[in-house]
Amino acid sequence: MLNGLKLYNFSSGTLPQGEIHGSTFVLNTCQRSLYLAFDQDPFAHSDIPHHEIKIADDAYMFLLETICGLKSKLIGENEIVAQFKDAYKVYASSESKNTRLLSILEKLFKDAKDIRTQYLIGISQKTYASLTRRHLIQKANAAHVVVVGSGAMAEDLINQFKKKAQVSICARNFVKVAELARQHNLNIIPWENRLDLVSEPFIANTIGHESVIFDEHFFKSWSNSNPTRLFVDLGSPSVIRTHLTLAQGIVRLDDIFSEGAIVEGQKQHQINLAREAMQTITLRRKSLFAQKLNRTLMDDSPQMKSAVRYL
Repeated sequence: MLNGLKLYNFSSGTLPQGEIHGSTFVLNTCQRSLYLAFDQDPFAHSDIPHHEIKIADDAYMFLLETICGLKSKLIGENEIVAQFKDAYKVYASSESKNTRLLSILEKLFKDAKDIRTQYLIGISQKTYASLTRRHLIQKANAAHVVVVGSGAMAEDLINQFKKKAQVSICARNFVKVAELARQHNLNIIPWENRLDLVSEPFIANTIGHESVIFDEHFFKSWSNSNPTRLFVDLGSPSVIRTHLTLAQGIVRLDDIFSEGAIVEGQKQHQINLAREAMQTITLRRKSLFAQKLNRTLMDDSPQMKSAVRYL
């Protein structure tokens, strides 16, 4: 059944334009967007920018490496797991979901969990949230931090900050903002007042979008208003536009990636073992899916036997 898989890998900022087939599974991260389909072309009527395509076993293997954090610039990071879970919940609740693809996703998560448990414990790099905490709380001694955004990464930051600093939240999704504020005892800065953040010296942005939210004018006022300051931008694509650098208080994703660069030696050995295990698991999973489909075909009508092409 894995032969029906087709995976499209788009780098950050190069998303397809136009209508996408409803039964396509979508996973967005700060580094890439993955579109997974089963026996159909999700972009039949779309304008597709530069991308990479993986099929069958290669697609499953690529997904395993991604969910295990081996495709991330922060090798072994675990925030991708939460992103996969969120994407899976959205897909599972969709009326247009493909049940075979749903089954593959369920097995994929189980296999990734086994790989992490057996081979990758102890090699995880610090996550984006913990590295951001290091910059804002440990280095800058921020007593108050504004988190911009209301997604999974924003909540990760809130959990990292709230024990050491007062936290405020500013985001467009009023319902989610209200819920996060209630759960974590946060102060809310209305989204329409976001430009007033020029008076806030310590800000962590999690929003990624093609448009610019914080421009050069904002950062000029922000830097003039705050002699001691730090703005950490985790959004991808970045929503900030400024000539300021790390030396002037702007921490970008590339700075975070560089700080969490993989350590060689024993950790690399564990990663190599994990990749070998992934190859074995992928072949075994393909065999198990094939056996299951064969049993199903034996019980189905003759018309259903045409599905054997998926093997």
